[in-house]
Amino acid sequence: MITSILVVLAAILLTLGVIFGVFQRQEVLDEYDVAYEMNGKLYDVFPISSTDIGLDKKKENKHLYFRVNSYYNLEYFFRIAYNQFELNKPSADKSFAGKLDYRVADNAYVTQEDVFRTKKDQYAVYSFHNKTGKEIYRYDPENTSTDKYVTRIKPTILQGYKKSDIASYDDFLDIKKLFQDKLNKNVDVRVDDAKRMVIFSIKDN
Repeated sequence: MITSILVVLAAILLTLGVIFGVFQRQEVLDEYDVAYEMNGKLYDVFPISSTDIGLDKKKENKHLYFRVNSYYNLEYFFRIAYNQFELNKPSADKSFAGKLDYRVADNAYVTQEDVFRTKKDQYAVYSFHNKTGKEIYRYDPENTSTDKYVTRIKPTILQGYKKSDIASYDDFLDIKKLFQDKLNKNVDVRVDDAKRMVIFSIKDN
C-alpha cells in the first residue's frame, strides 16, 4: 500500500516538474528586459523581447536561444552582429544608455518560404543569410530532430505559455552556435537579476 502511494506521489511530482519546467536545461525569463552591451553601456534592443529568448540555466558559458516563430525579429540579431544600427536617445527608461535603431540596414537576413504538402496544407521554412546574401542555414520544422541549431524549449505554466499545435512555436534557434559556426562571431549572454535584465554582446572571434 505504502509503495503504491509512493509511486503515485513520484508520478505527480514528475508531472509537476515537467509542467513547471524543473527538468529543462533552459529557461525563458519573460518578465526581464533585454539589453545589448557595448563599450560597457547597455542599450535597448526593442522589438527583441525576452518572451522569445531562451537561456541555459547553467551559470557559465550560457547559450542564447531565440524562438524561431518570431523569425522577423531574428533579423535584428544579424543587424546587431554586423553593426548595422544607429544609436538613438533612450526613452524614459533610465536603465539604458540609448536605443538601437535598425533602419539603416536594408539586408534581408531572414526570409520565409511556404512549402506545400498539398494544395491546402502548407508550412513555413526560414532561410538565414550572411551579409553577402549567401544562405548559411535553413530551418525546416519537419527536420528539427536532426537539426543541431534547434533546441526544443517546452512551454510551461510558469512561463505563461500554452501548448501550441504548431511545432515551430517551441523551437528555439541557438544563436550562439549559429553565429559561431556561420558568422565567426561570439555571442555572450548573462543575467542580471538585480536589474531583471538579459544582457548580451556580439563580437568578432
